[in-house]
Amino acid sequence: MALIVKEHLEKHGVNFILGKRADAVLGEKKVKGVSVGGSEVEADLVITATGVEPNVTLAREAGISIGETGGIKTNMRMETSVKGVYAAGDCAETTSPITHSSALPLLGATAVRQGRVAGVNVAGGYSTYPGALSSIVSQMFDFEVGATGLTELQARRYGLDAAIGKMRGFTRASYYPDAKPIVVKVILERESKRIIGGQIVGDEEVTQRINALSLAIQKNMCGYELVKADTCYAPSVCEASEPMVLAADMAMRRL
Repeated sequence: MALIVKEHLEKHGVNFILGKRADAVLGEKKVKGVSVGGSEVEADLVITATGVEPNVTLAREAGISIGETGGIKTNMRMETSVKGVYAAGDCAETTSPITHSSALPLLGATAVRQGRVAGVNVAGGYSTYPGALSSIVSQMFDFEVGATGLTELQARRYGLDAAIGKMRGFTRASYYPDAKPIVVKVILERESKRIIGGQIVGDEEVTQRINALSLAIQKNMCGYELVKADTCYAPSVCEASEPMVLAADMAMRRL
């Protein structure tokens, strides 16, 4: 799936230099470029995107426990190790409902949901947060990229034996004007046949499909159930065979 994204970006003039490290930013008073693997690349602007870390200084000073991901350890009510003190957002560690291991999503939508749960509990109510699937979507030039749950590589890292189904389809009937390509990848766990992840790349209609896969994972849906999904059809808006269903069918066949 990453190669598909790379190809799309290259069509828009984005150049990739892979397998080499950036050694230095060149220039004294003004940026002139970057040294990459001993070669100089001219540049007017250099952006360093090496990830982020949760700001937990206040929590440490207050004696609140920090989790293994580096975020503030919380329970399902977003409560910290200190009773009556709650944390939410990029600083708060949660769990993955798939692996039940610690997770630090660092996503805005996750922060909003955690904040609602923490707010209800702070106000005296009772609410729980089920964990994060880290569902994401992004628009890159004229196409969209989305994912939810585990990738194939992440599944292996957690010791899960995965079956993969990948299907190329269209956002409308292929013969219909403006039908645009879409690629759907569905990941199943072999033993239970449950859906544990998915990625989608396409020119349109990615977001709501990712939302649907996210809901399927949250409800512990297995591949067979997704294959039997009662999906809609109209040539002007979708194909008769939903690409997500076809991808799930492919994964089930590989089982």
